Amino acid sequence: MESPAVSTWSEVPSLVPPGQLLYSIRPARTQRPCDWRRDVRAALRRPIGAPPLDQIVRPHGRVAILADDVTRPTPQRQILPVLLDVLNEAGVPDRDVTVIVALGTHRYMTRAEMREHLGDEVCARVSVLNHTWKDADTFVDLGTTPRGTPLKVNRLAYEADLLIGVGSIVPHIYAGWGGGAKIVVPGICSAESIGPVHSLAAEGGELLYVAGRADTACRMEIEQAAALAGLEFILNVVLDGAGEGAWAGAGEPLKAHKAGVAAAEKVFVTDIPAPADIAIVDARPAVLEYWQGIKALAHAARGIRRGGTAILVGDFPEGIETTHPDFSSYALCSEQEIVRAWEAGRIADHVAVAPLRLHALARAHCEVICVSGGMSMQDKEKLGFAHAAGVAEALDRALVKHGRAARIGVIECGGDVVPRLRVP
Repeated sequence: MESPAVSTWSEVPSLVPPGQLLYSIRPARTQRPCDWRRDVRAALRRPIGAPPLDQIVRPHGRVAILADDVTRPTPQRQILPVLLDVLNEAGVPDRDVTVIVALGTHRYMTRAEMREHLGDEVCARVSVLNHTWKDADTFVDLGTTPRGTPLKVNRLAYEADLLIGVGSIVPHIYAGWGGGAKIVVPGICSAESIGPVHSLAAEGGELLYVAGRADTACRMEIEQAAALAGLEFILNVVLDGAGEGAWAGAGEPLKAHKAGVAAAEKVFVTDIPAPADIAIVDARPAVLEYWQGIKALAHAARGIRRGGTAILVGDFPEGIETTHPDFSSYALCSEQEIVRAWEAGRIADHVAVAPLRLHALARAHCEVICVSGGMSMQDKEKLGFAHAAGVAEALDRALVKHGRAARIGVIECGGDVVPRLRVP
């Protein structure tokens, strides 16, 4: 990603006046990057808490693989062929495998995007389908979870003889951590299921501080719902700050995911000495639309003092959102106003409620100056953001507000990095 003010993100720290850089953080680098073919195959041969696939697959059974979409950096084109090879060796031919792109309520991927994200080989070998969440006929109604969440899941996935989830583990603003069972909820669920699950993240009143936490109410509901939907096996990876493989693991969804979280925490949760007055945050990899980029703003708010300024830098070529218009309509409301509007039935889209509340909390915590070539000035106004043409302009404006001695933080790949206040 490039911004109008700098040729590469690496030049951003040079814009910070001498002596004022409080912290500069990014995902950690691994010392031994994964060889995907070798390490994924090894993970599949020695799964965590589960038998190998050749002991799980049913003779003549159908396998559904859930893969994340283009908004995620998972190297699907490298790891899915290995999984298909292992399934072949276990007696499952390619004709009995379907890959479902677990979109949640993201926009449908084009065939060209599927080939780019999943790889030409995968698209040639097996059937690849979008989770068509806009079509009511896509779903089978499983009733409710014990907690009362309505559970409608993709029928093709539910009726498969073996359901495998493939994704990556990063901090997540509602679930605490992505990956694992999250490929099912929200990945292949209906909007009626997704909204209530995401709203659980607001329990306890600490929505800005959910990312990077384990055993959240949202995460536990996701895991229970995924078990009801039939998820038996996962293949998850962790990428480091250079986009290299830091970890690969497979197995029983809860146990394998827990092992992956331990690896991911070392990469993505980074100590800072104190909250900054100003933080420049790079939204990568969540830069397709602001609906994804809100992750970077929410993470960054944890590294900014209340009343400080966030400079949010992201391409966002698809603007604010592509499938949730209620978000744009209510983005200037306070959290309390959003809750009242939802309870009064004025917000029709339950999936938009948790993102709206998070957006409101971030805006209440800090001013936001947005540097984005993809969002118009009108888009930024709808979000309550100030516009700047480049990082240098935004920083100069923030320094005028907070004083030339203001403490400044820099967060690279802020869509994944979570600042954590260092305990003395």
